[in-house]
Amino acid sequence: MFLVTAPEFDLVLAVVGSSARFHPDLAVKPIIDCAGSAKPIAAYLVPDAPAALAALSQAGVPNFRSPESCADAIAAALRRRVPRLLAARTWSAGTGATPGTRDCWLDELETYGLLDRLGIARAPAIAIDASAPRALALPFPYPVAVKALAAGIAHKTDVGGVVLGVRDGDGLLAALRDIRANVARHRPDTPVDRVLVQPMVAGLGEVLVGYRVDRDVGPIVMVAAGGVLTEIYRDRSLRLAPVDLATAREMIAEVRGLMPLTGYRGLPAGDLAALAQAIVALSGLAAMNDPVVLEADINPLIVQPAPRGVVAVDALVKLMV
Repeated sequence: MFLVTAPEFDLVLAVVGSSARFHPDLAVKPIIDCAGSAKPIAAYLVPDAPAALAALSQAGVPNFRSPESCADAIAAALRRRVPRLLAARTWSAGTGATPGTRDCWLDELETYGLLDRLGIARAPAIAIDASAPRALALPFPYPVAVKALAAGIAHKTDVGGVVLGVRDGDGLLAALRDIRANVARHRPDTPVDRVLVQPMVAGLGEVLVGYRVDRDVGPIVMVAAGGVLTEIYRDRSLRLAPVDLATAREMIAEVRGLMPLTGYRGLPAGDLAALAQAIVALSGLAAMNDPVVLEADINPLIVQPAPRGVVAVDALVKLMV
């Protein structure tokens, strides 16, 4: 009883040996008597004692048969943080659908409208006709990136829908032809009527910042090393959304692939303060209810040298509209 009332302890774990098998009622009665106290209590029994475990379960006391499962559960419980509540926000997606009727992906230009609303910096971009007979004057200098602009294409590089480093008008026209041909070959059901053009952006590293509403736990935010290989490495950090700046900085520190951006061994330091702010901003989608954002993915988010900020150069959003 002293342990469950002592202020210096956060949780009490009772470990019971063979007496739990031979005298189950006596062995676990003190534990059950403490159930429901102000302090969490759990039990680990060894060797296996089915009757004692059943009694603990009936009393609502978490109980474990192995040290691994016990340690994992306690660690998860102590790491858990209650999500912060934010004021509900609205944003016009411009989809023209009746609210609540379906899920849909936004194209990249529409997604940039959401990033603007959240205050996340992104590369300037324009949409042009994919069948343009001649190169158009651009509001920014070459070299540029040219990408298929279609909501039905989530991963444009997989279907040859991206041409990088285009250096002049002739290269732009060639990129239009290549993108139309590539997408027609891989996705004949998805016509490409427009392409997105944006200036090439350089930086120290690429980061993926993602958000989704998980069926089991609700809104979550993820940070990972960015680029097309991010799903292979699975080097990432997850939290319930929304998060604050302190939590965002913790997430950045947990991703090994982002360590070079800290200025490791004399490398130039990236603007991790701006990266943390972008994570917080995207996690704020948890408070958006008109429309509901089911998924959002910025990959890559280019991290520039401090204090020059971060710049999104590709993004996806899935809405419930």
